[in-house]
Amino acid sequence: MAEQWKDAPSKAARDRIFKETGIRWSELLRLPYWDPTRSVVVDAMHNLFLGLVKFHCQTVLGFQVAANPDESEGVVPATPQEMIKARQLWAKGVTKANQLKKIKIPALLGLCAELDIPLPRPAGGGRINRSDITRALMVRCPYSVNTRG
Repeated sequence: MAEQWKDAPSKAARDRIFKETGIRWSELLRLPYWDPTRSVVVDAMHNLFLGLVKFHCQTVLGFQVAANPDESEGVVPATPQEMIKARQLWAKGVTKANQLKKIKIPALLGLCAELDIPLPRPAGGGRINRSDITRALMVRCPYSVNTRG
């Protein structure tokens, strides 16, 4: 395709080829040892610089490196909107554990982290569940009336 671009009879033809393929001629292509698929690292470095690799790994693939590997392993962090909702509910005063069921687990974990609320270790080394998190929050909440919800 690069050679077709180079041999095109007019600028309009070159523009059409480039628009269709995204490929242009480069003098580097004349070097017998140069393979553009192996020799170009600029795009990969550019993606790292822009944070696209981090975004792809964390948001698209759902990989998460926890600050404390024993807690929240593999949990995708809460979105800013989820955290705002959790903080607003907490600021109003939680009176029943049922109110916390509206909040997603990552936001509940984020709220516990912000408030320095220790979470119990799950029995058998499993993942912590919603009821354990809400129970820990209800113990700490000054407005709580019912911890069973």
